[in-house]
Amino acid sequence: MRILRRVVGLLDLVVPPTCAACRLPGAAICAACAGAIAVPHPVGCARCGHPWSVSTPRCAECPPAVDRLQFAAAYVDPLPVAIGALKDHGRRDLASELAGLIASRCVGPPQGVGLTPVPLTRDRERVRGFNQAGLIAAHLAQAWDRPVVHLVQRVRDDPPQRGASATDRALHVRGAFAVAPKLQIPPEVWLVDDVCTTGATLAACARTLRRAGVRRVGAVVVARVLRQP
Repeated sequence: MRILRRVVGLLDLVVPPTCAACRLPGAAICAACAGAIAVPHPVGCARCGHPWSVSTPRCAECPPAVDRLQFAAAYVDPLPVAIGALKDHGRRDLASELAGLIASRCVGPPQGVGLTPVPLTRDRERVRGFNQAGLIAAHLAQAWDRPVVHLVQRVRDDPPQRGASATDRALHVRGAFAVAPKLQIPPEVWLVDDVCTTGATLAACARTLRRAGVRRVGAVVVARVLRQP
């Protein structure tokens, strides 16, 4: 790990870091691209934050079993490019930027409540070399001064969710998660992930946690795919 960090540091001297969205030299997400990330609409669902023309306590877009969902922005440019660079091109420096976006726009959990990253399949994490949700959760834990608790584990490898229909996404994650053994079950947990598309993965993790005895399950993600009203 130390050797890898030294190699990355030397590469940064030779090839300066670039913005993952516009590819110009500078920060992982430059000021111009960061400024283009729209703030979520203030009117909508109180439970999941989905924007609507009027406020509502809950809506059809709420992921089942999740008490509250927060997201920093809609999943529109430049976020898909930035998140893709983290997941597909190993830009780990983006994890702190994306966590900072969450911390600046979302309200953190109550004191002491742990952050639980949504786990990847074993094969996908082995190929990628990391779990992007885990990296984001680690930086977010520092910003919010909350512990990271790896409560959920993946017990089955399934096809990638990217590009799958809502029905297939729900089928892929059915029975795919379990609570890690020999861990104390807290009364409340917040799940952390990069993107919420249909909410199927968050709902599956939340149901798993509730069956284990967790009473409240929140969730926070960098970006969310929004249905047009």
